Amino acid sequence: MVEYLSEGMKLHAMYGADGEFYPAEVVTLSTSAKRKKYPVKVHYNGYETTDDAWVSIDMLKCKALPKDKKAAPATKTTKATKAAPAPKAKAKAKAKAKAKAKPEMDYSGLTKGMRLQAEADGKYWAAEVVTVSKKKKETPVKVTFIGYDKQYDEWLGADRLRSKAIVPMSKDGGKAAFGAVMPQAAKKLLLVKPKVKAPLDPGFSPLILAKQKYLEAAKECKDKLTWALPREDGCGCYTLPVFADGTREARASAYLAGILIQEMIWQRSAGSLILHGPPKICKFIEKCYSVGGAYEFEVTSMPKVCGTPDKPFEVKIVENESDIPEAKDTPQVCGKDANGCRLAFDLGKSDIKTVAVKDNEVVYSKETEWDVTNPDPQYHYDAILAALKLAKDTLPKVDAIGGSATGTVSGHNEATWCDIFPNVPPDVYKEKVVDIFVRLGKEIAGDVPLKVINDGEVTALAAVQKIKSGNVMGISMGSSEGAGYANADGNLMGWISELCYCRIDLNPKAPTDPWSKGAHRGLSHMYLGQRGTTKLAAKGGVEVPANYKYPHADMCTIKHENHAQCLKLIQEAMKGDKADEVKKIYETVGTYLGYALAGYCEFYKIDHVMILGRVSKGKGGDIMLDQAKKVLEEEFPQFGHITFHTADDHFKAVGQCIAAAALPEIK
Repeated sequence: MVEYLSEGMKLHAMYGADGEFYPAEVVTLSTSAKRKKYPVKVHYNGYETTDDAWVSIDMLKCKALPKDKKAAPATKTTKATKAAPAPKAKAKAKAKAKAKAKPEMDYSGLTKGMRLQAEADGKYWAAEVVTVSKKKKETPVKVTFIGYDKQYDEWLGADRLRSKAIVPMSKDGGKAAFGAVMPQAAKKLLLVKPKVKAPLDPGFSPLILAKQKYLEAAKECKDKLTWALPREDGCGCYTLPVFADGTREARASAYLAGILIQEMIWQRSAGSLILHGPPKICKFIEKCYSVGGAYEFEVTSMPKVCGTPDKPFEVKIVENESDIPEAKDTPQVCGKDANGCRLAFDLGKSDIKTVAVKDNEVVYSKETEWDVTNPDPQYHYDAILAALKLAKDTLPKVDAIGGSATGTVSGHNEATWCDIFPNVPPDVYKEKVVDIFVRLGKEIAGDVPLKVINDGEVTALAAVQKIKSGNVMGISMGSSEGAGYANADGNLMGWISELCYCRIDLNPKAPTDPWSKGAHRGLSHMYLGQRGTTKLAAKGGVEVPANYKYPHADMCTIKHENHAQCLKLIQEAMKGDKADEVKKIYETVGTYLGYALAGYCEFYKIDHVMILGRVSKGKGGDIMLDQAKKVLEEEFPQFGHITFHTADDHFKAVGQCIAAAALPEIK
């Protein structure tokens, strides 16, 4: 039958996971005896090449195939000609399954009415989920064979089912979080191939493209989901058109809404979530944003981020849209003049940087390495204090202290949620870390003015001074992504802009990260910092030790030393004979950056981008930025006006230091 087909031919092919037909293209035809049953390899349009599959002739719909030669699948034959699934064969299959030790499976991704394939009589047939039982451990899924009477319905387990919604239990033996598994409808609608490819990451599926495709598909939808994310000094709001409750596409709406809410949470912070929209979608999101849900990490983190660790994150569903609070922002004005004698510090994941500034001139600067994974907050306090004392000794007096740190810092200089203290126990964090900056300031210089903000925000403020213009996004590509934004007036928005916790890749197989402890895939942590390069080192032809080859266990911890050393090997390889191969690492990261920036532009008006950090150094950094520009020019011409700036040595040594030192105003 393959003689009727040709490579590149357009047709429809059954997708093994759900028994449905999708537009596809013939990739390869085989006449090998080994491929007798499944002689045709197809690519499903709009999906990744990893989903390509070898299929049988009866799994194809094509006018080129003779009608009398097509073997109709279960959905097309009549009840009169169908033979009931053979009981003996089923019993034999069950016995065979029990004889093999298989991993425990998670069925939480299955929902009533979902299509899949079920085995009977040694063959897989199109079927539909009737219900999923929590009591029936071995055979928890009741299915109905499409086209058959209900008398043939059967309870089955994973050994006789085919569906990508059925996944192994997580490594710790627990079930996948509710709403974490990407439904098939979402894969079909949200997985979009970028026009500008990521050379070493063919599965990269940008969130911004998913959002664009979804909004185009949903433009005629009458229903909408509205949410609000209130915080102490503001409120973020958003409205998303959604498909009608109960439809297959509604699953894609609910899945995307969860991601977009997560995105807004990490842009601005939130003490609660208020929803209005279709009941089933609202209930789904409510469950996702609860303990045991896909966004449990956000639910447990936000109270600490907001400085209210004793107040749980709550989700409220309201009946009237008028009950949704209005959007509100409170821009923050920071000092811009480093007059007098000032100290400043920057606390990164790898080192402590301290400076002394006198009348806008840097008179002392030093970087001191430290171990942020140390669980003892006294270690952190002593390390910062010692570094500041050395800087203090170079000044006749101290009039003010400015500082920056990764994570979130309150308007009262409280370290509400700083990930430079990742292993400090929660109770100890509350007692010894929250007021660490205030205590340090008093011990160093008494009651002088003190101002500490996020490190990305300092980058943005410093860039405003250098560029002499506003609407600046500052991105530090170091241990992770550190981001900050200054508006047209050169002031901060009052947002936390922890964009490293935002998802930029929807690939279901995207990497997890140690910061969210594996709760999410595709977060910026693994794309726009040094891990974006080190995870690609081996693929890019760089010779690295075995334990530097991602995903080796040594490269999957929160420690940064191995990644710093691996990045040095990448930078060195850019100078050697394999430079043409190694540059693909930077082209890939540049692709990440371009699509991430396009996504940021929906919420931040960006005219300038200041890039710094060790990933941006050298020739590789130039290649990365050229690729990011290419993405914007070819895929998002409306953002082609964005100007990229890089941090020269003067900016890194002086610009940021002065910006940090200038934060507090001397009265």
